[in-house]
Amino acid sequence: MGRWVVTTVKWAVMLLILVITLAWLALATPFFSQLRKSYIEDYLTAQIGQPLIVEGDVRVVIGRTTFVHVSKVRIPSSNIDDLNLAELNLLEWELNLPALLKRKIDLDNLTIDGLQANAITKADGTTSWIKRSPKPETPKEPEVDETEEPEVAQTLSGKPSIFSFLSDKTVTFTNIGLVSIDEKSGFEFVFNLESILLEQLEDGNLVSVSGGGTVNDQEFTLDGKYPKGQPFTNTLIFGDIEVTYNGETIDTAQGGGYSAKLALDTGEIGEVFDVLGLERSFDGTGALSADITSQPGLLAIQNLQSVLDLSKGQQITIDGNVNNVIDRSGFDIKVQARLHPEGQPPANADTLKDLKLTRIDAHIVNQDDALEFKKLVVRTNAFEQGLNKVGPISIGRVYKTEQQTLGLEDVHIQAGPNGAPYIIASGGIGDIFKFKSVDLQGTLAGSADLLLKTLSKEDVAKFGSISAEFKVSDQAGHLGLTELRATTKDTDLWSLSADISVEDVTELDGLKAAIGIAISDTASFLDVLKLVPVDIGAVEFAVSLEGQATAADLELLFNAGKSDLKTTVSFDLSKEINVIRGDILSNRIRLEDLRDGTRVLVQLSESGKPDDPEKKEQPAPDDGPPIQPLVLEEKNGLLDLERILTETDLEIGLELKEFVGDAGTSSMSSKFVAKEGQIEAGPLELYYGPGFFKVTASMDAIENPKLVKVKGSTSGWDFGKILDAVGLGIDAHGTLSAAFDVAGNATSGKAFINSMTGSASLNMGGGSIATSLLELAGLGIFPWLFSEELAARQTEIVCVKAPVWVQAGNVSFKSIVAETRRVQLVVKGNVNWVGDSIKIRGEPRRVGDPLARSAWPFDVTGKLSDPKFKLDVGGSRSVRADGADEMPANRVPCQQDILQLE
Repeated sequence: MGRWVVTTVKWAVMLLILVITLAWLALATPFFSQLRKSYIEDYLTAQIGQPLIVEGDVRVVIGRTTFVHVSKVRIPSSNIDDLNLAELNLLEWELNLPALLKRKIDLDNLTIDGLQANAITKADGTTSWIKRSPKPETPKEPEVDETEEPEVAQTLSGKPSIFSFLSDKTVTFTNIGLVSIDEKSGFEFVFNLESILLEQLEDGNLVSVSGGGTVNDQEFTLDGKYPKGQPFTNTLIFGDIEVTYNGETIDTAQGGGYSAKLALDTGEIGEVFDVLGLERSFDGTGALSADITSQPGLLAIQNLQSVLDLSKGQQITIDGNVNNVIDRSGFDIKVQARLHPEGQPPANADTLKDLKLTRIDAHIVNQDDALEFKKLVVRTNAFEQGLNKVGPISIGRVYKTEQQTLGLEDVHIQAGPNGAPYIIASGGIGDIFKFKSVDLQGTLAGSADLLLKTLSKEDVAKFGSISAEFKVSDQAGHLGLTELRATTKDTDLWSLSADISVEDVTELDGLKAAIGIAISDTASFLDVLKLVPVDIGAVEFAVSLEGQATAADLELLFNAGKSDLKTTVSFDLSKEINVIRGDILSNRIRLEDLRDGTRVLVQLSESGKPDDPEKKEQPAPDDGPPIQPLVLEEKNGLLDLERILTETDLEIGLELKEFVGDAGTSSMSSKFVAKEGQIEAGPLELYYGPGFFKVTASMDAIENPKLVKVKGSTSGWDFGKILDAVGLGIDAHGTLSAAFDVAGNATSGKAFINSMTGSASLNMGGGSIATSLLELAGLGIFPWLFSEELAARQTEIVCVKAPVWVQAGNVSFKSIVAETRRVQLVVKGNVNWVGDSIKIRGEPRRVGDPLARSAWPFDVTGKLSDPKFKLDVGGSRSVRADGADEMPANRVPCQQDILQLE
């Protein structure tokens, strides 16, 4: 019996030693390395939900604390060939040996060293990792039969993942690298983590995550605390940027998830651009706060408040709520942007190049699962535009461009009623912060009141509809149309057609433009617009322009009533000196058509100013300048006026074959020539009935580009008709002639008038005027009472000579003479319209008796705007200093008699 016991014990000990030896061999010796690797690969693959391959070794060190060492591990991507989701040099953990003997695997205190992870999203949406499907509803936890064979348990909340595997373990990460690349968005983040520690504290009741490193070379620290059943905290710091995300979990009976308060303090906002790898579009500081609620199928943002104070004084504020970001329901966001320092708006824009945005006010809501502007007001230093119906707007993706800017792709926007929007546009924006690299195309379709704002509802149908296709680009450096095709439909009252396209807006290369407007019946057209009808008949205007890199052809057509006008201009910029040639031609121009056309234009311009009392009562915004007119200035290419005048060989001819007016038919011809800065216009010759007008203008645009010289003459104009035209209504006749030779500043019409210097003269002879007051002033009362002029109620005008000198707003005259058969009136003095003053002296006397007393001399003095007229009661006499007192036998009319004395 004792022998059997001894033998049994011996064999048991030997068996135990054999088992321990086999176990040691299996756990530690190279011979069983492949077995250990296969087991670990299967176990970890099931735990993390991704395939895992061990290329190094797996060893188990059995001791008081059992360690498992795994080296050279990689997790290949299941979706992207030749890419590893992760690689690591060393993976160690503690193994619960008693649990293992009970056929349970219990791991903890993981150490991961030398990890390099690659989170890649391809352009087609393929990811380097396996995406988890949505979590199903959590069933009751099943009872676990501890006698079952050990197998990998899956979490009840869904499929296994790396995150679920790590969630209940203490993990230390060292020498970690992570590259996150999203080819769809263009964003790339490179993480270098010195250490990240995930700890299970307080007997597993507190999970702590802490660590630090760099992201895109920007240092950061992370500290997160997740106590079981208590509020959690997270603090993330990037340089001056601090983000806190604190909250608490929501009970599963209330849907689960969590609610948290997000707070962001940007510090210097430029660092945000640095972290994102974007070009710094602006500098300043900012803050953001919001209440976040996250539950299955729900991500709500409430009480969003954000303020950005930019370095140049601009301020942008955002506030509002989003009930659910996932389905975009309950979207209600207000944005206000002041784009200049407070109280310092930019100066009023006088030209398009001075135009600047000053303020944007927007209210964005969701409508029918899409975003739209409930209100959008854009203010500039020249105008204010309210668009109360813009949207919905959708954005395909937000991405980082090769130029390190933030862009938008597949943008879709519409304006007008949702069911029938009148503007639909789509495209992309390469830089949303600076609003550059814009490329949009769209359509416009709607009733004519889109252009004719004053149309009443009942008259809209008469004007039909407007349809257009367009493209918008900023390739030229400023936003503009690069293609437009528009036409009117369903109307016989008027027609509009436009066809514009350009291949290179910077050089006008490939430009083709044709615009035409026609009104079939002007009277009916104006009548529908509630304007005074003007019966011109049909009116047509057309312009076409075709351009290449070094040449262009322009044509203008205008037909109104029985008048026609055609202008053609060609540009050739291929030569050393640019050549421009053109003609202005007309078979017939009627003065009546010009008058009626002017009346039509005046009425149409006034109709564009609706009388809106409510709009008048609205106060102007405090920071908004008054509306200012804009003057288009072009300094480039074909429209550079300075270049045309100084660097071209230009010749424009004018030929009006028939000019038809009240006095009959005449003609007009002229020529405008500019070559290497020497400019000459004219002579412009107009023959109209008995009248004749001839004028020539010249300028040296290189040596004296602001000075223009004008000289000319005119004759044959009836004095009486001129008085009727100015509204005096005095019966008179006589033939006027004049000559002038002046020069002035050509920068504007006002500058020319105020700076004009030179001389002019006005002459008239063989006329009469229906008054005898001149005879009364020169003869005295009693001779006048018995004069032939009083009996005839008119005075014969023998001649008038009026030489004047002009000097920068001052007109002086030493001897203006008006002479009848018996009276000579001599006027001297000056008129200064710049200084608003007048001082003239008039002395009427009998013809041939200059030394006699003037019966009624007069003075006009004071302000030109409010002159004072004074009669010199008692008269005055004149004396020749040399004693001359006899008139010559051959007296000359309209020369001062006192100067003719001998």
